[in-house]
Amino acid sequence: MQCFMCGAEVGNENVCYNCGADILLYKQIIYTSYVFYNQGLEKAKVKDLSGAIESLKSSLQYYKYNTRARNLLGLCYYQIGEIVLALNEWVISKNLQEDNPDADRYLAEIENAPGFLNKTNSTIKKYNQAVEYCKSGSRDLAIIQLKKVISQNSNFVKAHQLLALLYIEESKFADARKLLNQAAKIDGNNTTTIRYIHEVKTRLKEQNTGRRKKKNDTVSFMDGNDTVVMSEKSFRSMLDNSRASLMNILLGLVLGLLICFFLVVPTVKDNAKDGNSQTVLALNESLAEANSEKESLQAEIDSLKNDLSAYDDKQDVATSYDNLFAAQNYYSSGDSATASQYIQLVTKEVLGEQGQQAYDTLYAALSPAIMQGYYDDGNNFYSEENYESAITNFKTVVDIDENYNNGAALFLLGDCYRLTDQNDLALECFERVVELYPSNKWGKQAKVYIAADDTTLNAKEVGE
Repeated sequence: MQCFMCGAEVGNENVCYNCGADILLYKQIIYTSYVFYNQGLEKAKVKDLSGAIESLKSSLQYYKYNTRARNLLGLCYYQIGEIVLALNEWVISKNLQEDNPDADRYLAEIENAPGFLNKTNSTIKKYNQAVEYCKSGSRDLAIIQLKKVISQNSNFVKAHQLLALLYIEESKFADARKLLNQAAKIDGNNTTTIRYIHEVKTRLKEQNTGRRKKKNDTVSFMDGNDTVVMSEKSFRSMLDNSRASLMNILLGLVLGLLICFFLVVPTVKDNAKDGNSQTVLALNESLAEANSEKESLQAEIDSLKNDLSAYDDKQDVATSYDNLFAAQNYYSSGDSATASQYIQLVTKEVLGEQGQQAYDTLYAALSPAIMQGYYDDGNNFYSEENYESAITNFKTVVDIDENYNNGAALFLLGDCYRLTDQNDLALECFERVVELYPSNKWGKQAKVYIAADDTTLNAKEVGE
């Protein structure tokens, strides 16, 4: 063992004979550091990552050169989705101990993962944007961003917690509980997650209690000018008695119909046989009146259905106008990116004439920002090798403007088709890029892919 002051070898002595430093105190400090490291290791094994992080931080406070604790702390951060913090610990560990195979392996795996750092950067930006939306009261946009964050980094515990908190505020307790259970599987003893789970259980219990109370509520109704109040049990008993009386009345009607059928109908038949045309005419008139009344009732039903449909659309109308006003306000304040997200939440068909005109004007002004957003998302998915999602975004851009960014969107759409073995669609895109931009880099690269495709086809023909 070396002296922490002068670096001289001290063996098992408690005092350095070279400089006189107290080696015993130094040994106690290192021992305490490794005690906390062992605690952190045990907690990490049982998925208590929050507890492990605290223990490992304490270990490093005693002895910052404990690279085992630092490497394990980086792994714990990585497991809860804190990629930047994990990289920070591994880089420090590598600087403190040059011969550090564990840190080398962790850093190499991240560097060799295609698009991993870009994906991490995108995830952090989306999470920070969601936090800003929460601060400004834009919960819907925050929820959208957090769903994207979780889809890109399913272990990001903070994103699960924030999205669950938004669901609690929206009274979507079942969705919140599902997210919190997922977070608990990642970090089993996170105090924030446990507190939120307790809150969700309390809210759900209150809901269930409220429903049980409703079953014991009293029932009131008007009897002439008097208001009658009785318990629900008594009211149900009265209903049962009413049903019994109704059944007796129905039985009486059935008996009357049977008597009519066996006694009156034969008489009517005899009269018809005798040529009683007046009875037939009266029946025809009754049938015509019944048909007319049926048509009138059907028209009234159709009218009521239309009114009901209009009533059901009112909520969508109000939401669409709210989103339109929000988009106008953000656009007026110079925040085109947020305005473009709100304008895409508007359902144009439910707006009035002036609302649709305002929508068209604002949408035309925001089209560049909207297309840029689709193009950027397409690039991100392309970098992450999520080609199906990239196709959706690039195709949206190309459908609006196939010349976008000097043919870049059209070329990248074709490349996504190529990488997903949709060769016919890819060839169409590449040929169109060459036709529009034969001299720029996209056109030149498209020519290479077209030539490669022709070579493949010729090779197949020779083989055949």
